[in-house]
Amino acid sequence: MWTLSTVSKLALVIAVSLFFGGTAISSHAADNTLRVSNPPAEFIIGEPGVPNPELTVTAIVTGPIAAEIDFEFVDYVFGDDGNRTRLPENSTPHSLAKVFEVKAFKDIYSPSSSGTEFVITLVPKLKKIDKIYYGGIKVNMEPTGGSTQKGTGSANPSGAIVSQVNVTPFGFAGDIENGKITGAELTNVSFTSTNRTSIIDSLIPDLPGLVNSGPIEAQVRYKNSGEFPVFASATWEFLSDDKVLAKKSINKTILLGGKSATRSVITQSGIEGTQAYANVLPDFGTVKIKTTVASELGGTKFDPVVQESSVLIVQWKEPSFFIALGLTFVWYVLRRRPSADGKKRKEPSLAWLAIKALKKAIVKRWAKRSSGPVV
Repeated sequence: MWTLSTVSKLALVIAVSLFFGGTAISSHAADNTLRVSNPPAEFIIGEPGVPNPELTVTAIVTGPIAAEIDFEFVDYVFGDDGNRTRLPENSTPHSLAKVFEVKAFKDIYSPSSSGTEFVITLVPKLKKIDKIYYGGIKVNMEPTGGSTQKGTGSANPSGAIVSQVNVTPFGFAGDIENGKITGAELTNVSFTSTNRTSIIDSLIPDLPGLVNSGPIEAQVRYKNSGEFPVFASATWEFLSDDKVLAKKSINKTILLGGKSATRSVITQSGIEGTQAYANVLPDFGTVKIKTTVASELGGTKFDPVVQESSVLIVQWKEPSFFIALGLTFVWYVLRRRPSADGKKRKEPSLAWLAIKALKKAIVKRWAKRSSGPVV
């Protein structure tokens, strides 16, 4: 069973893990390059149907220098101020070294033009756990032949990459029933245009439910009201005439208890064979948008939260501006036009008289300067 002490410490740890996404991270050691795949956001132990789970980390080394690849666990201790102290592996009760063992792997890199891939496999020591384990996994790239290598051809100093790993036990029925674990709650959705087609489009703000034609940014904000963290993800489905135009999603990320997160996507898709992007929405019409927020923890999935919205896509800003400008001009002309009895409908305002006086003074002054002295 989780404890509040465990959760408070995990809350500090997660700040580290948020820096790592789903792509490889590069580290350079002189002319060699080390790339390491990120681990999943959550590794579950005790899940039914998965008797022998494994966590695989892939390291790719390229470059002209022979090197040795080393793997180790890293422990973290966090103070009340949030500062992290790194400790050797197996130094804390929540150390990854207590729950994982590393299978033997090929660890020598021989220079290669195409690089070499190293597969590092972590196997759980326990079939079942009752608490969270967390820490870092560190991949090192050390030059072979000692530290005597010098110059641009040396792999010294070493390259190293540390990635955050969170290990959770499967199933939290008791904590869900007493409300300590809750799914993410959807608090707000918004849709704004990302393609400003003119100065007018930039000056006039978007209106709720009304968007200028072009790609839009769909944004969702959600909150975890429980005490324990959950892993949350968001999906957007764009429909027109009940036909799915596009489906966008973001990978699940950890959301601490009492915290909120904002995620967004843009309605563009890459054109195959090019680096260009195309808008997946029509230039005109009503588009329905279904926003779904899903949550899970330790294999337990919560009911997804769904909100349906609709926006009208139309190039409305420029026409509205010119219509308003035309109406203003007509109003002004009618205001200045004499009535049937020969009297003006309304005396000109002081502002208008001031503008006329200023114009007259400028013209008169310019005329004097242009005439010049008489010889």
